[in-house]
Amino acid sequence: METTKPTILILTALTGGGHLSLAMALQDILSEDYETHIVDPQPGIFRQYYTYAGRHSSRLWGLGYKYSDNEKAALRLHKTLTLLVQQRLYRLTELIKPRLIITTHTLVSYEIAHVLVQQRASTPLVFQFSELEEVHATWLTVKNADAYLVPTREIFTQARAQGINESRLHLTGMPVRRQFLEEYKTSRAETLARLGLDSAVFTVFLQGGAEGAAGLASMVKSILSVASPVQIILAVGTNKQLAMRFSGIARLRVLPFTQTIAPYMAAADVIIGKAGPNFIAEAMILEKPFLATSFIPGQEAPNLTFLERHNLGWVCLEPVAQHHLLAKLASDPAALAEKVNSIRVYRAWNMQANQGIYPVIAGLISRTSQNLSTQPH
Repeated sequence: METTKPTILILTALTGGGHLSLAMALQDILSEDYETHIVDPQPGIFRQYYTYAGRHSSRLWGLGYKYSDNEKAALRLHKTLTLLVQQRLYRLTELIKPRLIITTHTLVSYEIAHVLVQQRASTPLVFQFSELEEVHATWLTVKNADAYLVPTREIFTQARAQGINESRLHLTGMPVRRQFLEEYKTSRAETLARLGLDSAVFTVFLQGGAEGAAGLASMVKSILSVASPVQIILAVGTNKQLAMRFSGIARLRVLPFTQTIAPYMAAADVIIGKAGPNFIAEAMILEKPFLATSFIPGQEAPNLTFLERHNLGWVCLEPVAQHHLLAKLASDPAALAEKVNSIRVYRAWNMQANQGIYPVIAGLISRTSQNLSTQPH
């Protein structure tokens, strides 16, 4: 059946889960009134490179990030990538005929803007910035997108300083998927019981995979050796090797990939893992302190500063320090409560800022509709 809803195309990249989570969060906000399509237009080799670099050479990824993080290098990178994806983008826009386009990935920003110029299209283009402390230079190559959805005050300041007109910048907070906005306090005990865990025991949600198998084994051993009782929900995603390796360990439950991850994060007292912006934001919305134990060089390093500035958790990169911190948290509820109080303050600001996303999108589509209706036939 043909829909009468205006169509929105959300461009993303399946390089890690963060950009897709961001696209899905926007879809949750907009889907009631708009037909939304989430598409990754990049070649499969992009995902292969990201997966390889993330697992085997984070230093390589960090160097690439660093040396492209300036205006000239960013433009060169964009022009090269445009040659690879422009035909896909041409076909995509012709097929879907969107009334508005949003991108949640920096390497589909200049690329789609270029295609729209070539098509002489009047389709509004919106950039959803995807970091917390600062964005890569490739996000700031295009200065004239119709709107920039800016997740934090820090990035608002950066974008303005890089020449983007303030009238195009909208401070709308970091959106998260709808599942993270549900109330889970009353279902915590049930969630833990379903996993065979004790709701009276200090619980950590541990993101598997970021440390590598050897590092993860060391971290699990360290956590479970804390003097006060501690139990672990270990999220392994689709990694069957990790699932097999850590199955059957007392006070640890392996959580394979699930579309609905929020109830399990909400059942924990602390979230532990890599300092990805969406992961930090999801923990914050659930009012859970975040313990950053690793990060992608270059890309995620600034998030450590953000985490500490807003008192949303701790940066603890050394195993011994992690052990001591968890021992303190497990035995001292007041230390945890202090962190939760500051998280609630930031959460309230972010939730209020999120209310601005829908009006920005609706306003652009309405304005375009009015322009189309006044054009001579």
